[in-house]
Amino acid sequence: MPNLKPYQLATGKAGNPLAAGKPFIHNFLPTLGDMLRLNMAVPATPRNDPRFSSLGLVQAAVLGLTDATYGNTSLQFIPNMDGFPNGRRLEDDVTTIELQAVGGVVLAAIGLWYDDFVAGGSPVTPQLLKVLSFNAGVTKNDTTLKAEFPYVQTPWRGYNYTKTVKF
Repeated sequence: MPNLKPYQLATGKAGNPLAAGKPFIHNFLPTLGDMLRLNMAVPATPRNDPRFSSLGLVQAAVLGLTDATYGNTSLQFIPNMDGFPNGRRLEDDVTTIELQAVGGVVLAAIGLWYDDFVAGGSPVTPQLLKVLSFNAGVTKNDTTLKAEFPYVQTPWRGYNYTKTVKF
């Protein structure tokens, strides 16, 4: 996603979704691209940070729109900007992130509000809250990550061969 209008957070747009807003994704490439890239210029959010979230860029957008700390329109780091899809953290809940994006969260983040938005009111409407509070069911890993490569544990067996079924 280019760091150009209108692909910026709604903060600072004054209700105009096509205006320039707060830079959302650190994109220091001189040209625009259509590929998903791992942006190494974005600092990692420490795992012990109270704002760390498995919702990656969705949570960064929420913080950018609702937390006054990130309300100005200058380029600044927002926690979780290193998350999916800007990067791939093993803790990220990619299924929930993608389903929320399909539900319109990305459009809301750049200022194309949901139908229940009332001018002058909060952009965080009941419809938007419903999508933001959705999760795909599994919100964390059921095992630990290893301290060295490969960081993931051995996968669980998909079938228990000791059971037999009689027909």
